[in-house]
Amino acid sequence: MSDQVKKQKTRLDPTAPVAQAWSRALEQERTQALDWLSGTTEASAEHAIHQARRACKRLRALLRLAEPKLGEPVADVRRWVAAAGRALAPSRDAAVCAATLTDLLERYGSALETDATRELAARFAVAAPAELPAQARGDAVATLEALHELLAEADVGQLSRDDLVRGAAADYRHARRRWRKLDAQDVDAWHALRSAAQVHANQLRALRACTGGELHGRERRLAELVALLGEANDRATLRGALERAPAGKLCEVLCALLRQEEQVLQADAALLAAELFEPRQRVFRRALKQAWMQTLKTRTAAAEQAEQAKQPPSEAVGQTCAAELQSAEEDGPQAPASSEAEAAELADTASFEVSTTADERQ
Repeated sequence: MSDQVKKQKTRLDPTAPVAQAWSRALEQERTQALDWLSGTTEASAEHAIHQARRACKRLRALLRLAEPKLGEPVADVRRWVAAAGRALAPSRDAAVCAATLTDLLERYGSALETDATRELAARFAVAAPAELPAQARGDAVATLEALHELLAEADVGQLSRDDLVRGAAADYRHARRRWRKLDAQDVDAWHALRSAAQVHANQLRALRACTGGELHGRERRLAELVALLGEANDRATLRGALERAPAGKLCEVLCALLRQEEQVLQADAALLAAELFEPRQRVFRRALKQAWMQTLKTRTAAAEQAEQAKQPPSEAVGQTCAAELQSAEEDGPQAPASSEAEAAELADTASFEVSTTADERQ
């Protein structure tokens, strides 16, 4: 894999028509996943599996952006990609479990029985895979290579800016519901919140150029949340494996330590999730739409100034931005708040934007 492909960051191009920008981003993620699965990279198989799974997650997030508009054809493709990613999970999960145990024993091993810790570490040790699992790799590659064919029934050309905003807002609502339904004792509920937050973060990352970076502060906070939930999940996974292992005093002690650390991480994650998902869906949707609109205005103004200075950028950039802006303005100016509830919502949107901007400046 070339350095160019490895360092490539997928962003929707705000200067291109929306449908074309979405399709290009989808193709970039598909290509990256296939490159990691090719088995020809210098990276270890373990690292390649991890990166391929991450690319599949970003691919799913892009598909979810368009799903409310394009419907079941895109939903079917997303489920196929999800299945391909899950097929790669077992070897990765085993490696994470072994690494978590090693870290735990390094921190607490001096206070524990040496022979017992060595025996336990050996039981959970996982040899790094020499190559990608053949069956899982083959299934994932087949799905990714057939992506265009699988999407053939979807009318991608009809995608608009408002469609992607609606898709992002739907997944924000999904993450918000997962936060509101959290049960501190339910491992699956924490995992569901982590998955939903990851989708939301991947979507904001893909839309960063379209929003001028206005929501980048929120994107970073989401990354912190996902990291906290990931660490808690690693400990929960290892704890479950130890509980299924032959009973012993050492396993009981380690499970107690893991649960204690898990609870601390979850408490921090709950506070951060409350900060991120307290605003209602309408507030996020309005903030995203306004950020996108402001980016279009800024780019259109820059294109006009460059043309006046006889240093025009590509005509396509100016024409596309102007067309997008005209389309947005045809929706009509937003009516003033007609009730206290709408006024409060506008105030919440302003607060949402100020908080994300403040995060970005820090």
